[in-house]
Amino acid sequence: MPQNIKKSAIKVGPSSLQGMRLNKFLSNAGICSRRKADQLIAMGLVKVNAKVVTEMGFKVQIGDKVHFDDQLVNSSPLVYLLLNKPKGFVATTQGGKVKKSVQELIRSKHSEKVQPIGDMGRIVTGLLLMSNDDNLRHKLANPNSRFPTIYKVILEENAETSDLEALTKGVRILDKVYKVKSAVFIQGGSKKEIGIDASNLSPGLLKKILEQRSLKALSIDRVLLAGLTKKDLPRGRWRSLADKEIQFLKMIS
Repeated sequence: MPQNIKKSAIKVGPSSLQGMRLNKFLSNAGICSRRKADQLIAMGLVKVNAKVVTEMGFKVQIGDKVHFDDQLVNSSPLVYLLLNKPKGFVATTQGGKVKKSVQELIRSKHSEKVQPIGDMGRIVTGLLLMSNDDNLRHKLANPNSRFPTIYKVILEENAETSDLEALTKGVRILDKVYKVKSAVFIQGGSKKEIGIDASNLSPGLLKKILEQRSLKALSIDRVLLAGLTKKDLPRGRWRSLADKEIQFLKMIS
């Protein structure tokens, strides 16, 4: 930390009688406690509207942009949810109004600002993470991130052993080759039912990979996602993540 950071810091005008104290704003956003927030502010690590604030008691006004360590701070408390998505609903990161969006399943408790992490089409069911933590959403959506993902797929027609071998060796789509960790017939099922162990493979991409082998998926169910399972989570229901689960997601590289 530069020795002169306090000296060069800029105070953004006098505090207003309205608004929220900056340390409370940071605490509500889940950054840290109010006491720790005071220390961060004094160190010059917090900016309001692109200007460093070191004034204790500074109040944030509606519309102000607050950054900590150059990352935009969400003004709402951070929410982390795990949903067991039912068939017929859509999860999309593209925005806009969608008929039967997954937000409808959580709207009684949370606002539309809690967005899905990744897309899931209507035929896709199973585990879906939702959060208003933009940093985590962008991190997990990055195709270079690595975390286990297991799907149960039901096909229109039987698959061959050669199809499963091809999925693990790699399937080319345009100029890129995609492969999964393993692909097996589900024990006790038919050859239309396969289990796929992948790493951060979206349902949409998995569907395209299968189509390259002339395999049409009737349903795709995500049964494991980054160590999270559907245990005690019926279809259409959701739960908040435990602190340990959140910390694990944040450690994914």
